[in-house]
Amino acid sequence: MKGVRRAVDGAMTVLLPLLMGELLLGQEVHKWMGATMLVLFLAHHLLNLAWWKNLFRGAYTPARALGTGLNLLLLADMVALGVSGIWMSGFVFAFLPRFGGLVLARRLHLFASFWGLLLMSAHLGLHADAMLAAIRRRFPEGETGWRLPLRLFSLALCLYGLYAFFAQRIPDYLFLRAAFLAFDESKPAPVFFSETIAMVWLFATLAYLLRGALRKAGHRQARASLKNLWKGASFAVPVLVCVAAVFLIHAPASPPSWSGAASGSSSGAVSGGNAASSAGSGVSSGSSTTAGTGSGSASQAPDSSASPEDGLVLLPGGTFIMGSPEDEPWRSADETAHTVTVSDFYLSPYEVSQRDYEALMGANPSSFTGEDLPVENVSWLDAVAYCNARSEQEGLTPAYTVDGETVSWDRSANGYRLPTEAEWEYACRAGTATPFNTETSISPEEADYYGTYPYEIENNYFSQENLSTRPGQYRQTTVAVDSFSPNAWGLWNMHGNVSEWVWDLYGT
Repeated sequence: MKGVRRAVDGAMTVLLPLLMGELLLGQEVHKWMGATMLVLFLAHHLLNLAWWKNLFRGAYTPARALGTGLNLLLLADMVALGVSGIWMSGFVFAFLPRFGGLVLARRLHLFASFWGLLLMSAHLGLHADAMLAAIRRRFPEGETGWRLPLRLFSLALCLYGLYAFFAQRIPDYLFLRAAFLAFDESKPAPVFFSETIAMVWLFATLAYLLRGALRKAGHRQARASLKNLWKGASFAVPVLVCVAAVFLIHAPASPPSWSGAASGSSSGAVSGGNAASSAGSGVSSGSSTTAGTGSGSASQAPDSSASPEDGLVLLPGGTFIMGSPEDEPWRSADETAHTVTVSDFYLSPYEVSQRDYEALMGANPSSFTGEDLPVENVSWLDAVAYCNARSEQEGLTPAYTVDGETVSWDRSANGYRLPTEAEWEYACRAGTATPFNTETSISPEEADYYGTYPYEIENNYFSQENLSTRPGQYRQTTVAVDSFSPNAWGLWNMHGNVSEWVWDLYGT
């Protein structure tokens, strides 16, 4: 039985770094390895029933409390990994019913994967004594002098693991600062796996050293009055951590911190009281601006020849379904479908370029610099100020009156303004009834966004054979305002590049 336990534990140790290389080994292989790890984990606990039988018995020293708490956290983490993996999978577990919430499942799987790496590594460190004892029996210190070289090797590997921990931005996953997996596909497989092994070694070493320190503390403070304290902590801490994780996993995730996220401003223009400009700000290349599914209709096609000489496009008014159906993947809870009618309005076909913004406002706050790139790092008030400044420059009546942070809109003014949210979505859709104005999905060749993780990839998380859009380039920068192709109404970059400010304040 002891040999079986060692074989199971050895197989899990080998699988651990391999599972982290999902995109290197292929998602189908990753799925089978994940299922194998789940089976091995269950076998590990069945082979260690004695641990469960003694769980509430005996005195709890600091070292035992550490091991118990770590094992309970690891058990909860593996349950989360297994549930979320089965939740997303349509391959190995194809016989199980599928249901919605794939975005939540993806976040949970990503979160639990990296905590699993840390916890399993620490679990290995708690059992390092057995491995070191085997080395001592095989290679006595007096014969080989192996202890100093091993310590130097361990130190070097720990430093390499520390570098990899931050280079791969593991804290972003551990603390839910990223909802997407960033993977450097140019990195050779041996380098990636060596970094992962070094991280395993790092956390195993830290757990080994911590357990040694706690053992010494336990010997010095072996009082009966403390045993219940350590026993309570070993069970209470994992429960509190799991409760906190449940709340955090439902919290909105930030854009990937490596995306160069920055606020931005998009095009602005109008002439006439019912005209609208598109000026906006939001997240640059790591985020794609999306319209929800619905149906759109317009009385006629846009007429660019009817626009003023400032290059605006006249969009004919019409009625459309704003929002998205409840079964649309990745939708938010606030996208309730409802009918909206808009009047004719003019819209600039481009996001505001840094050249135009700096020429008018005298400053360029952008993180990604380039005359033809969209201006970003502007607030909603900055967008309002830009509209008024452009109106004054062209002798039009400003649409906004600004008093500190209070802004009022004069609907009779003929100056430039922000579009309403309904006008923006109507313009983005351009008469389409799909999640994007291109099709059901949108490729990285059609928009600037987090191309490594295209829309609806979760539906084929472990096999991309049927995806109409496959992972592509992630540019990590904004692109020129006239990049890609315009939508059917002649408007550029309505998806991706930068998100765009509208007039409406967000509220339930």
